[in-house]
Amino acid sequence: MANSQSSKLSKSWQSLTLAWQHRLVVPGLLLVTLALGAFAWHFNIITDHTSNRRNTLSKASIEVLQALPGTIEISAFCSNSPYKGRYFRKSILAMVQRYQHMHHDMHLQFIDPSISPRLAREQQVKKEGEMIIRYRGQQKRMYLPYTEEALTNVLLQLQHGERAPLLFSTGLGETALDSEAANGASQLAEAMRSAGLQVISSAGFERYSSPHENLPTLVLAGAKQPYSPTQVNAIKTHISKGGNLVWLVDDATTQGLGALAESLGLNISKGMVIDPANRQYDIPLHALSTQRYSSQGPTQEFSLRTFFDQAHAIVRYRQPEDPWRTLPLVAAAESGWASASYRIEQPEKLPAFNAQTDVQGPATIVLALEKTRPSGEFQRIMVIGSAGFFSNKQQQRGGNLALTMQSLQWVVNNQPSISLPVAPLRDSIILLPSQQTWLMLLFNSFQFGLPALLFLAGWHRWRRKNQH
Repeated sequence: MANSQSSKLSKSWQSLTLAWQHRLVVPGLLLVTLALGAFAWHFNIITDHTSNRRNTLSKASIEVLQALPGTIEISAFCSNSPYKGRYFRKSILAMVQRYQHMHHDMHLQFIDPSISPRLAREQQVKKEGEMIIRYRGQQKRMYLPYTEEALTNVLLQLQHGERAPLLFSTGLGETALDSEAANGASQLAEAMRSAGLQVISSAGFERYSSPHENLPTLVLAGAKQPYSPTQVNAIKTHISKGGNLVWLVDDATTQGLGALAESLGLNISKGMVIDPANRQYDIPLHALSTQRYSSQGPTQEFSLRTFFDQAHAIVRYRQPEDPWRTLPLVAAAESGWASASYRIEQPEKLPAFNAQTDVQGPATIVLALEKTRPSGEFQRIMVIGSAGFFSNKQQQRGGNLALTMQSLQWVVNNQPSISLPVAPLRDSIILLPSQQTWLMLLFNSFQFGLPALLFLAGWHRWRRKNQH
């Protein structure tokens, strides 16, 4: 019985060997290999086997991609160096591939700035690893960190369409964008154009009409003459329709905007903010410098020193059922105050503090208001307490230009953002004993016990080898 089974197995093995040696086996295997290659070329199957699916796009990112039909082009400016450049390329490719799996019309192109320096200059690329994302004539820039949340929010801004322009009011002594004088704002105008911000100047802004969903951001750039009642009503109407506002304050009553300040709940000091500490440096009392910033809004990660001349203090008290969120952004004159008796004609004379008319420092000199529109976008108002802050003279000092650009972009980029939960790496968590004795035993075992064990094993092996 056993012999018959053995003979059957032997015959089966021989027949299998003969079949494998058939002349059609090699062509058949070649055809199967080509078919698998063609299948892999046309079809891309990716599966995520991590415990918390951390390599899979979130539901929010997928919804944003589904709302972006058409071609999305990504240009990443990275060198091909074996160290930094390839690290950038690897990180960008790993992130973008997850999006390409869900959006097949997303194209990624790597450009080496050292090979194409002219193209990098034309695109105003400042850092290696900078990405430019284009969609339907619009473009956004992105840099580190290369995370899903960052790229999804860039795509979300592209989905909301082109940003509304900045409408600068002129005709009442405001800082002129086309002037290269010290009190002009040509440097700011150039920086805004480089950043891709649309800028319009108009003396009759009250006649400017625009669709409700694309209202411009109105900029009152430090008027030296009062606005007319018609213009004041136009500003109020602009805000009531959901428009954004940037207001450089001299004095609310001087500019004829006392009613606007009252409607927004703002209390703007008539006197300037002064700092007695300036006397030891022979600096006018009204020339302020500060590094006191709020960790929210446009000053969230800002740390450069900024300078403000002839600044006014801005106060907004909490109001019941207030739809606005108050964001005090910049404060100055920690040991100073907003003085009603200070005169700029005597910049070195320190008036006495008057508790009846003065406001003790530190004084808030930049304040923002924010509320959510029914569409989910934000309506933002920024009040800067220095009327000449946009001038070339001021923008050249310290981090003033950087703060201005960050603030304007924050006001204009009012689309809602997405916050994605960070998926914890469950397979990287090590549970350690809670008792101190077991912890010491564990660490000492790794630090001393394991090397000693390896040394003994090596010595034992060497001894046995010499004995034999």
